Amino acid sequence: MIDILIVNNNLIAGEGLKTILQSRLGNRVLGVVDSKESFVSTSKKYFPDIVVIDYSQPSFGVDFIADIKKAYKSTKILAITDVLPKQTIYKALKLGVDSYLLDDCDKPEILEAIEDTKNGKQFYCGHVIDILADKDDESGSCSGSSLSEREIEIIRMISDGLTNKEIADALCLSTHTVNTHRKNIMTKLGLKNTAGIVIYAFKENII
Repeated sequence: MIDILIVNNNLIAGEGLKTILQSRLGNRVLGVVDSKESFVSTSKKYFPDIVVIDYSQPSFGVDFIADIKKAYKSTKILAITDVLPKQTIYKALKLGVDSYLLDDCDKPEILEAIEDTKNGKQFYCGHVIDILADKDDESGSCSGSSLSEREIEIIRMISDGLTNKEIADALCLSTHTVNTHRKNIMTKLGLKNTAGIVIYAFKENII
């Protein structure tokens, strides 16, 4: 059983998430909290495995994540928000958000994020990874795309013959997140397959 607390002051969004989450057997929504005051009273009654929050709403704010961590030290946090600046998302992750989706993600992705987050994995949807990697430059520049430290780490592990699942387990990421990183790497480098990644790693002395 996965006990979930939803922190969202939008009635439709909160109840919609509740319906989605409870559609999978084993998920139990303890409640929908719509204010900081409600959260304080609720935190005395329930001990959720996961808190699902849209911290971007005026009733909460990114700093409220720290309050959640104080109330529930071992609880995982899944943020589901609209598109936000990279710096805001980084701050949320630093304050304690474990997994992150944008609010246009579909039902299967939300349910997968809940499962992986409960199991100690970090789950990021592809759009969040793009934001964190600044993958929004459509200038058409001929200069090579820069790789993040995480992408270089994954290239090394791919070159060592690890599967997506093995990489995910080693880095405490979801398989979905690793697969998204792999696709981004191939897009940035103009590669079509794993062999191309390995050849690139040798050429660039990554391995």
